[in-house]
Amino acid sequence: MFKHTALALALLAPLAASATYPDKPVKIIVSNPPGGPVDVMLRVLASKLGAAWGQPVVVENRPGASGIISTSALVKSAPDGYTLGMVVASTVTIVPFAVDALPFDTQKDLQPISLVARTPFLFIVSKDSPIKTWEDFVRESKARNLSVGSFSIGTAFHLVWEQTARRAGIKALYVPSSSSGKTQNDLIGGQLDVGLDAPSSAKGLIDSGRLRAIAITSPERFRGLPGTPTLKESGLDYAPQPWIGLMAPAGVPTERVAFIQKAVSDILKDPAMQTQMDTLGMIPIGSSPEALAATIKADRADMAPLIKELGIKLQ
Repeated sequence: MFKHTALALALLAPLAASATYPDKPVKIIVSNPPGGPVDVMLRVLASKLGAAWGQPVVVENRPGASGIISTSALVKSAPDGYTLGMVVASTVTIVPFAVDALPFDTQKDLQPISLVARTPFLFIVSKDSPIKTWEDFVRESKARNLSVGSFSIGTAFHLVWEQTARRAGIKALYVPSSSSGKTQNDLIGGQLDVGLDAPSSAKGLIDSGRLRAIAITSPERFRGLPGTPTLKESGLDYAPQPWIGLMAPAGVPTERVAFIQKAVSDILKDPAMQTQMDTLGMIPIGSSPEALAATIKADRADMAPLIKELGIKLQ
């Protein structure tokens, strides 16, 4: 009798642990500054988690150093589920191979919880550009010297360009920029041939007719810009999409990780949340912890040799 009772209590223990969590505010650290798409998405998600859990879920912005500052704060937190981190892909798939040393081990010190979203990128041109399609871009790049502009060397934008160019067999001068606005102005002014940008940044100028999108890197057409063909539709079977994932310090109890993952996944299935993410240029996912871990592993395997080949070093 006693043995059966003990066994039943042991089986119920994880459920009890989840039932009492959270009983105080939860903090989510993010490397992005306030006001950008990732920050806005996270604040909407945090608000909905707070409503579901009956506890405040607060966002703490810790920008700088390519995500090293925010991730350092995350891994130093207690592994109890009360401090989480919204981590962008580059922090764990690019930065580790582009710096001399990190104050944490991205493979050992972090617990994946859920792949939250993917962020497709757009290839854009000015409204007057003779390049009308992706096929035009490929053809023109082989006939004359073209330029492609986007964010600085070593960013996800730069690496997506390098990956795409290799698979398409094309070359163009990469022009790094400090901001999306600078790249857009250079396109409009004729200083650049092609730009690589996020939907959230470029959509306004596309809708106004000042820029045109010739391709998007999502595997299927993006609901926020349904008129833009995918790379696959344009002849290149490739769909690079950086991601954003929810993580925790290593050591958070398994049942608590599962509890958080389910709550996030349920919110991402909500049509209102999906519409919100459309406007932010994101595709909601809501994966298992195992799927996020597998994504990190695969992306690291792709990025490590490419970063070495390009000789990228981040300060």
